[in-house]
Amino acid sequence: MRKITSLFLSFMAVAIAATAVFAAGESNCQIVYGGGEVCPPKQVKFTINKTVQKPGKGGGDFVENLTINDPRFAPDQNVNFKIIIENTGDTDVSNLNVVDSFPEFLSFVAGVGNSNVGAKQINFIIGTLKKGEKMEFVITAKTAEGDKLPANQAITCVTNNVKAMAPDGVTAQDNAQVCIEKQVLGAETPKIFEKPKIKELPPTGPELGLLAALIPTGLAGIYLRRKAK
Repeated sequence: MRKITSLFLSFMAVAIAATAVFAAGESNCQIVYGGGEVCPPKQVKFTINKTVQKPGKGGGDFVENLTINDPRFAPDQNVNFKIIIENTGDTDVSNLNVVDSFPEFLSFVAGVGNSNVGAKQINFIIGTLKKGEKMEFVITAKTAEGDKLPANQAITCVTNNVKAMAPDGVTAQDNAQVCIEKQVLGAETPKIFEKPKIKELPPTGPELGLLAALIPTGLAGIYLRRKAK
């Protein structure tokens, strides 16, 4: 009887251990005494990406950033930003709060949200972002007027930031840089010199050589004539 009881207890211990390993390897669920298990809710996962459109007639490509070496915006010019949010988790995301903050020398013009023109921060709510779903939003900002930019600085670079937060506290954020160029007063304008005109030179053929050879003879004749007088 003791042997049978010992074998039974050993079997139960192995079964419980195997169940615990399976639970730990597959999820964060906890086994409930008497049977069953309790699992925490799945955590949402999402990514956010901020890009900016290159300046130019008709609009250029959207890129991650525009550095000082890239095309630059002029004062009082519109700038288009794109926000891309993707659900990369295994569950839907509800009530995702998105906040877009504009730095100095940039302000809101148009796009998603109910903010007024000139606002420095906008926010909007995504009601449901389904598993695997991706959403894109274009927001238009405007650079500051020339007299609002640094007085003695020709190029000013600023960064626009966006942040998204789920109700459970999961957050993601990204940013995009742009540069603004203005004409600095007092800077010397490079002078453009006209190409010099080349005058036509007299011919240097054999006739000119013969004329040059006769010059000493003429001078000698004039000298002898004066001496004879």
